[in-house]
Amino acid sequence: MKIPRGAIPLGLVYLIFIITNKNKNEIQENPNNFLTTTPTPGQVIKGIIKPTSKPINPINNSIKLKHLQFDSGRTAKDFTQLQDAVQIEQKEKTPKTDQKNDEKTILLVRNIQICKAVDNRKPIGSDVFFSNKVDSLYCYTRIQNTGKKQEVRHNWYFENVLMTQIRYNVKKSNIYRSWSKKTIYSTQVGHWRVDVQDSNGNIIGSKTFEITDASIDH
Repeated sequence: MKIPRGAIPLGLVYLIFIITNKNKNEIQENPNNFLTTTPTPGQVIKGIIKPTSKPINPINNSIKLKHLQFDSGRTAKDFTQLQDAVQIEQKEKTPKTDQKNDEKTILLVRNIQICKAVDNRKPIGSDVFFSNKVDSLYCYTRIQNTGKKQEVRHNWYFENVLMTQIRYNVKKSNIYRSWSKKTIYSTQVGHWRVDVQDSNGNIIGSKTFEITDASIDH
């Protein structure tokens, strides 16, 4: 059988077409084959590209994440715990109180009397007028102290001049009975006063009385 001369080139073109399509299908079936460099002219032969390097696995060559670092070298967990500790510390803070103001409210004079004597912790002969024949007088007080033990002062004044100051401690008590004694001379006729002070000098109670001349009364 005689083959026409023009059919030979046509057959070669068909054969090259089949080979080219086969290589393209092989490249498409293997998705791990990627070119890392641009092919040179010597690498291209009749439309076939030859790979020049090993295939790259995009999963194995993915970017690795690094842990965040703070200036002090703490991790994110340590930083969170530090913030919580600061918040707890702020919640635990309390305002300061004035101890002087507290003492004013917890130390109260419930009763104060000037008397001639004290018997069985009770005042005897209480009055606001006394003759100069008395040898001495007592200042009797009942003090409420809801706080700690504190100092109390009895200041005896004659015509607004301090004559005697008597100090003693008052323990914690709902009613603390106490008294002080002052000698009265016959020449000390006039206006008297006893001020009760706390340890800060605040007057928490006061009582006035008069010493009269017995010779004039008669």
